[in-house]
Amino acid sequence: MSEEGAGTPKLEESGKGGNNKLVMIIIAANLVITLGMIGVLVMSFQKDRKEAQAVDMVASEEHGGGGEHGEGGGDHGGGGEHGGGGDHGGGHGEKSSEKKGSSNYGKMIQLEQFTVNLSTPGTVNPKFVRVNISVEVPTSETENEIQQKMPQVRNTIIDLFNSKRPTDLVTAEGRDYLKEEIRNALNSFMVSGRVKSVFFTNFAVSN
Repeated sequence: MSEEGAGTPKLEESGKGGNNKLVMIIIAANLVITLGMIGVLVMSFQKDRKEAQAVDMVASEEHGGGGEHGEGGGDHGGGGEHGGGGDHGGGHGEKSSEKKGSSNYGKMIQLEQFTVNLSTPGTVNPKFVRVNISVEVPTSETENEIQQKMPQVRNTIIDLFNSKRPTDLVTAEGRDYLKEEIRNALNSFMVSGRVKSVFFTNFAVSN
């Protein structure tokens, strides 16, 4: 009887130890589940926050740079009807710049080829020059005047070449001086405008 009584407490103590381990396992499992749920909630919150920020950015772009009243491309913005590139903005600027750019370039008139005797005093072998000339004028009106006065234009140029000796036309400086003389002579009888420049497109002096 004394041996049986002594063994009973040991069984109770082992039972209590097993219950404590089970309770610890359950607590640990609950803790893991709770932490997992917290992590899921945190990730979901961050995702929702990012989506809300993206929506705010899109909304700000629609009502800011790209909206109807924005600066970028709206009706009244920088690229709209009244903006820098609209019908009343850059359109007139581009047209005016085109007109300004086109006014910087004159009209070129190519004259028929000249074959003119040069001045050769004291020699028996005459020298002549064969040259193609183009003149630059500012307007169509001046071009028409040149065409109407072509006999006078050619006579003026021939007279100038007749006064030159072959040695006068050997150097580039001499030819440039003759171009200036032709320009000034033509402008002396022009009315609608002035000749801007004279060009020799082909030039040869006989041997």
